[in-house]
Amino acid sequence: MKSKKKLAKTVFNLFRILPGWGSLLLLPAEKKALIFEEMDLWNRIRKLENSSHFGMFSELMVSVPEYRNLVQFRAGSGAVKLLLQFLFPPMETLYICTDDIGPRLFIQHGFATMISAKKIGSDCWINQQVTIGYKGEGNAPVIGNGVMITSGAKVLGAITVGDNSIIGANAVVVKDIPANSVAVGVPAKVIKENPVKRYKGISAG
Repeated sequence: MKSKKKLAKTVFNLFRILPGWGSLLLLPAEKKALIFEEMDLWNRIRKLENSSHFGMFSELMVSVPEYRNLVQFRAGSGAVKLLLQFLFPPMETLYICTDDIGPRLFIQHGFATMISAKKIGSDCWINQQVTIGYKGEGNAPVIGNGVMITSGAKVLGAITVGDNSIIGANAVVVKDIPANSVAVGVPAKVIKENPVKRYKGISAG
């Protein structure tokens, strides 16, 4: 029954899936490779069980607004991005305002989320109602590889969150967080070491 509903939804949305997919194929090879790698990641984490990139694109773009924002960000400026935004309106409360984001980013529930870092590494996971941004004047944060920032957390100012760190729910981070740390609280403090390496190939756990 589930597969029949999925097929029906795809057929019903072919009028926008086909031109969207076609425009994606026009992107430079490097951009396509990055987008396809993230498709694989999102397909796996969300347990969508698609076996082709076309199937992944169809289901993710139709049903997952957060993914739309990410693909449109990866497409860069130009006609492809504009067409994708027209065909698949982005989530209005998810803002990706970071020029330098590494591969395999996953955004879980993008509602009311601002991503405005100086740089974000690979294999990061960002939850809903997260704010990554400036604290008054100065630079935005640098987020390392394999970092998980959970719901409601704030990461503010010219600070660095080290590789493989976890920022707990509703934490407010205004100072550097060392690599392999779990930080919680207001203001955030390191409470223990994080032994699980999240990069390369982000964990779904």
